[in-house]
Order: sequence, then structure tokens, then C-alpha cells
Amino acid sequence: MMRYGLLSGLSVAISIATSMAAAQSAHVHGEGRVNIAIDGNNIFMALESPGADIVGFEHEARTSDEKAAVNQALAKLGDPMLLMRFTADASCEVRRASSEIEGEHDEHEGEEHSEHDEHEDEEHAEHEGEEEHGAFVAEYEFECAHIGALDFIEFTYFSQFSNSQSLDIVLIDGSGQRREEIDRANPMLQLKK
Repeated sequence: MMRYGLLSGLSVAISIATSMAAAQSAHVHGEGRVNIAIDGNNIFMALESPGADIVGFEHEARTSDEKAAVNQALAKLGDPMLLMRFTADASCEVRRASSEIEGEHDEHEGEEHSEHDEHEDEEHAEHEGEEEHGAFVAEYEFECAHIGALDFIEFTYFSQFSNSQSLDIVLIDGSGQRREEIDRANPMLQLKK
């Protein structure tokens, strides 16, 4: 029961960190975000990156080449071991992985409104003529047989997505929360300082 509470707390912390990061930083090409929570032998990770960084555009895929690029990107994002490398001695394995595309205008999706039709008209008028900025989002769960041996996570993500320049990382673990930025020139997140 205690473990469920801790995992639930970490999920809330990741959600809060994601919301805070989204509110604090504007959508910037070249910059993605990663939230990481380490609990026991488990690592939970959420990655968000602008479509321009991943496939070179942010509008809905229109041509067959654009659709192929999106499908290829989703496949890469769905295979986190292509995107990162853990300290080998930690013996980390993927437990769960998912990837999808979200648009900036999805923030009202799923909300209930008493005046839904009026709100919907206002929403469409507000965004009329705008190009929707799509973001690729991926979530991962890893289990590490020897978490104590985990010294670093190397983000080979940069070699897979040539337009990506940096990742803003929020890490939550047993020692608290910290924020770091890694980039193409220094893709290593050191976990032990």
C-alpha cells in the first residue's frame, strides 16, 4: 500500500513539473523537455519535443513523405533504447513505452463546458488562421535490476533527431528535485554528483 502511495505521489509530481515547465517556457524550436522520476528500481520518464525538432514541421502531415516521417518518428520514440543509454551495470529494461502527437490547441480536449457550443465557436474563432503547433510526446517506464549502479543516462536522442538541440530535464528522486539542461554537445545526464 505504501509503494502505491509513493508511485502515485511521483505521478502527481511529474504532472506538476510538466505543467510548471509548460507554463514557464514558451514553445521553442530546438528545445524539448524531459521529466524523470526514480522510485526504487523504477524510472518513469515523460518526453515532449516540438514537431519541428522531430520531423522538421509542426503542421498535420499532409503528403505521403510527411506521413512516413511522422510514422518513423513515432516508431523511434516508441523504442526508448534508441534514444538513451543507461549505465550498463544498472541492467535497465523497458517495461512500458508509448508515443503520440499532441497539438497546442488540445488543452481544452476532454473538458466539460455548460455552454459547450458557444465555447466551441469562441475557441475556433480564437485559433482561426493559426497553424497548430504539434508536439511529440513519449512516456516510458524502466525497471533496473541494480539501480544503485545507475550513474548516468546518455541521450542518444540527439543522434536520432538532427533538429533537436537541447533538453530541459526535471529529475525527481530520493534526494529531491533538480533541473538540468543537456544538449547535443553534452548529452549526458549525470545522476550522481
